[in-house]
Amino acid sequence: MKRKYFLHKFIRYFLLFSLPILFMGIMLCVYCFVKIKDDINLQAQSTFHTGTRLMEEIMQTGDDTAAMFNNNSTVSLSLYKILNRSSLNYKEYVVRSVVFSILENARSSNSLVESVYIYLNNSQGNYFQTDKKTVALSDSPDQEWLDIFNKTDSSTQKWVVRRKIKNYEFENSHECVSIFRRIKNYEGVLVINLNASALSSLLSSIENYANEAVLVADGDGQILFSNPNAALMDSYSCTDLIGQMDIKAGSADSFLSTVRYEGRRYIMTKFYSSGYGLYFLSLVPVKDIYQLLYQIIFSVLLGILMAAVFCLLFSFYLTNKNFRQIEDLIEILSAAEAGTYTSSLPGFCYENARKLDEYNLILNQVIHTYVRNNALTMELKEAELRKTLLELKSLQLQINPHFFFNTLQSVDMEIMKKEGYGSPASQLIENLSGILRYALEDSSSPVTLREEIQSCKDYFAIQQFHYPGRIALLWDYDGEVLDFSVLRLLFQPLVENSIHYSILTPRDTCVIRIKIYLRKNRLYFHVLDTGAGMSNQKLSDLRQSLDSPEGQKRGIGVKNTHKRLILSYPGNKGLTVISREGKGTCVSFSIPV
Repeated sequence: MKRKYFLHKFIRYFLLFSLPILFMGIMLCVYCFVKIKDDINLQAQSTFHTGTRLMEEIMQTGDDTAAMFNNNSTVSLSLYKILNRSSLNYKEYVVRSVVFSILENARSSNSLVESVYIYLNNSQGNYFQTDKKTVALSDSPDQEWLDIFNKTDSSTQKWVVRRKIKNYEFENSHECVSIFRRIKNYEGVLVINLNASALSSLLSSIENYANEAVLVADGDGQILFSNPNAALMDSYSCTDLIGQMDIKAGSADSFLSTVRYEGRRYIMTKFYSSGYGLYFLSLVPVKDIYQLLYQIIFSVLLGILMAAVFCLLFSFYLTNKNFRQIEDLIEILSAAEAGTYTSSLPGFCYENARKLDEYNLILNQVIHTYVRNNALTMELKEAELRKTLLELKSLQLQINPHFFFNTLQSVDMEIMKKEGYGSPASQLIENLSGILRYALEDSSSPVTLREEIQSCKDYFAIQQFHYPGRIALLWDYDGEVLDFSVLRLLFQPLVENSIHYSILTPRDTCVIRIKIYLRKNRLYFHVLDTGAGMSNQKLSDLRQSLDSPEGQKRGIGVKNTHKRLILSYPGNKGLTVISREGKGTCVSFSIPV
């Protein structure tokens, strides 16, 4: 009861305190979610426009230089002659100096450019390079670009490749992004080598979030360059990153797409530049975007947890306080029930009453007065009851048993006239008459087992009227034992005891089985029930009470049966009781035949 009261108080106060917190938290979460969605849209559009301008700026690097060589065939012819000769005249020397000036200007005017190559197909295998004038391919530490140019389809006019480059033999190779532009004349190409670190820093300048990853990749999914955050992503070295996110070349632009990569969720902004065949990707971890939302949720959960702790402590305090008062009330009610009530019970003195609030004080005083008056009323009623019982007992001694049976038969006849033969009331009177006649006959004379069984059935039929559908009596015996002589009223006290201690609540049911069998000139009896059973302590007390000489208020019928067996059959051990709490009880005995 105390636990239920505590849970009731806790749930009541917890809902009272937590529901407003939860409601406010939900409203804040919804508002924050909508604002974040709007901010993400704005950021995505900003990233789209900024990224577009950035890619155009990068990809247009060297366009002027390439246009000059493609649109001026005279310059291309001069370059072709210079590359195919081992010695130059003055005019060719001047042209070569101008070309180098153009290349140096292209590099110095853009901090992204690391070096520039111009190549026209020639028998000497020479090409122009910034810083190094005219260079022979056989002497150059960087020859990969020519293989890339030769393997690329001639219809492709402009393409981008990420590769490793080294300008001198003694230095380590490093990453760069090379932009190839085909020169129409003499199967030529202009190669602009962009510094990968500078590109990464340039991409960092357009980040909108602390952990935003910005990448640029070609149509095949090869990553060309990215910001430092992208380099921290797991498996960044995989060249199929675009494919892992199900992004196809030429697919439409998308904002606020949610993708999962390496077990993490990202909000992705992407667009495809058809002019250059490149992807621009922005990946922001979901946890960074919704960080404020997560903080609100955490705060709400923390508030609910604190409310739960507060309600737990407060409910515990109220439960202890109220149950101290309830225990005092139970004490006075128990004392009144036991007949030991006095007006000076502990817990109701003036000192303790001062600790109560006004409502509980009034309630305690009302109960105190009610119990005191009720105790006096009960004493008067008990006196009247004792007087009535004495008068009834005096009258009962004057009743002739034959007159009693005749009267029951007259009542039975009247019932049959109105309800017909075999009605429940008639059957009940018939069973009662049989039991009374059987019980009032000479108790010292033996009866057959058949008669004893019939008397027990009559008694059980009456009990079924009291407990309809809740008790059942099963018999297990052979017909050969029915003619043996036994004591009168052996079964009735045991069956009555089983019913009395098994039907404790309106929901309880009980099945009683009486087993009788003959073995070696002895009749064995077992009365089993599926009742509440007894604890080990109660079973021990019952066994001791069977042989104790003192009288007792409970189990008189069982004890009398035990004594009768011992007195009627010398050497008989009487009743043997076995019980298990929650399972049932078995009472056994045997008699000689």
